[in-house]
Amino acid sequence: MIRITERDELRKLARDLKVRADWHEPDEQDLDADVRGQGFDNAGFWPAPDKTYEELHVVLFHGGKAIAAINLATLLAWASED
Repeated sequence: MIRITERDELRKLARDLKVRADWHEPDEQDLDADVRGQGFDNAGFWPAPDKTYEELHVVLFHGGKAIAAINLATLLAWASED
């Protein structure tokens, strides 16, 4: 599973998976997602299953296999940028 920390990494993943630009109907590419963790922050503790603290992050699955993790606060920051 890759840890996405840069917008360009997410863009590349989207191109590789052939998802639509608006990510509408990602199930057509056999994609699913799950939100994990408990702290809404982006200090760098995700995914961190061996830690007692793990920030909220989105795990993307392709064909049932975890392929990428993206910090939720960072993802929202990217979505709200001009």
